[in-house]
Amino acid sequence: IDIAASNPNVIYAFVDNYQLADSGPRDPYGLLKNVIKGSTLFRSDDGGKNWRQTSGKTPEQKNYMQYLSSTYGWVFGQITVDPNDENKVYIMGLGLNVSTDGGKTFSRMSASGGDHHGLWIDPDNSDYLVNNNDHGFHISYDGGKNWKTHKKDLNVVQFFNLNYDMDTPFRVYGSIQDHGSRRGIIDLSMGRDNIPAVDFEGAPGFEGNNHAIDPRNSNIVYAAGVYGTIHRSDLSITDRTNRQKSILPSIFPDEPKLRGQWRAPFILSPHNPDIVYHGMQYLFRSLDKGESWDKISPDLSYNNPEMSGDIPYQTLFAISESPLKYGLIYVGTDDGRVHITRNGGENWKEIMTGLPYRKWVSSMAASAFDMATVYMAQNGKRNDDFASYLWKSTDFGETWVDISGNIPCGPINVVKEDPVNRNIIYVGTDIAVYISKDSGKTWDVLGGNLPSTFVSDLVIHPRDNIIVISTHGRGIYAMDANPINNKGIGRRR
Repeated sequence: IDIAASNPNVIYAFVDNYQLADSGPRDPYGLLKNVIKGSTLFRSDDGGKNWRQTSGKTPEQKNYMQYLSSTYGWVFGQITVDPNDENKVYIMGLGLNVSTDGGKTFSRMSASGGDHHGLWIDPDNSDYLVNNNDHGFHISYDGGKNWKTHKKDLNVVQFFNLNYDMDTPFRVYGSIQDHGSRRGIIDLSMGRDNIPAVDFEGAPGFEGNNHAIDPRNSNIVYAAGVYGTIHRSDLSITDRTNRQKSILPSIFPDEPKLRGQWRAPFILSPHNPDIVYHGMQYLFRSLDKGESWDKISPDLSYNNPEMSGDIPYQTLFAISESPLKYGLIYVGTDDGRVHITRNGGENWKEIMTGLPYRKWVSSMAASAFDMATVYMAQNGKRNDDFASYLWKSTDFGETWVDISGNIPCGPINVVKEDPVNRNIIYVGTDIAVYISKDSGKTWDVLGGNLPSTFVSDLVIHPRDNIIVISTHGRGIYAMDANPINNKGIGRRR
């Protein structure tokens, strides 16, 4: 919704007005495209008392609006009215669109980048536009005829995730919105306190992919996401056609369709990197690098048909296997369920006592110091709940203790245990990285020069003891962990 500043009685409402067809064209991720109405614009000239539809009145414009946001109106859905002209309206979608006749007709602007989320217009000069999209931010001084891109001036890269390999020097891997997957070296040659910025290169995977790298062979890279797809790549193969192989588990035709999160979770077992766990609504296990799979769980979500949407939901989002015990596995779902198996999936038990209902399980970390200890973070922002939900159990999830302490606010996106000191825990939130050195009793901000930013993931390299974080908007940061956990000083704690 937006109000015309030049005439506040004029209000526009941009509605993502579609329903799925039984059959029809599909978007790049396999979802059915909207084939009914698509994006629809309504206008009121009396402060919202009465409304009329202005868009899609001709066959050409109806078709234009139908695919303006494809199936992603829930991502974009933004509208901005020129503060000096009540009839000039901009709509954000896959492209940037403008109408000069009050929303009757729209045309695509030549804006740089794609997947547009916002537009600012200078109230003193309507030709001065600032547009943000998945490629960064862009400025026009001539009403959108020409744009100046600031990719080099301000690094606003949107990383989803982070993982590392065991090469020397080691590399970190992550996926980036609209830019696929990338990897970059953590260069320690100039000192652990002087890690330089580096150019990232392409890596196996797409946008919205998690990664895992075989610790014995860094050429073997797994990537999974985009609603559950999973691939294994061998970078030693020069033929790009044969370098990557889909290893998605198969199901029988009469079984329910697999549901996978946008960033479907998977891990390599800490006991044997040939063992892969992959999460859909079920947990799958492969003993041979994804060549074959066994379904080792029932549907671990609530699987409520009334809550099934156009986007896959009620799926696994977090998986953690105990480094101390093979087959001791914890899983959490996006609809708030938590389960444990102690015998590799033969039996499962729900461990929800004392936990809030239906809070997205964003991260789980089984302890490497005590078999019965596990950490879990939950996330409520999709329900406008920005509290910090952080839990610790010392009895395999039978009971949970709130250890969010003095973390000022959430949501919490990742929780990790320090690999050296059992009392140190790290969390990444929508605003910062926090560290506790007393097992969650008290928390402090980690790092004095990190801007307040959305921290999407966090790793501590087990050999080099470097902390690396990924952010949704500011790229990747690294710091020396030696002063934090005193690795190599005295005995292991």
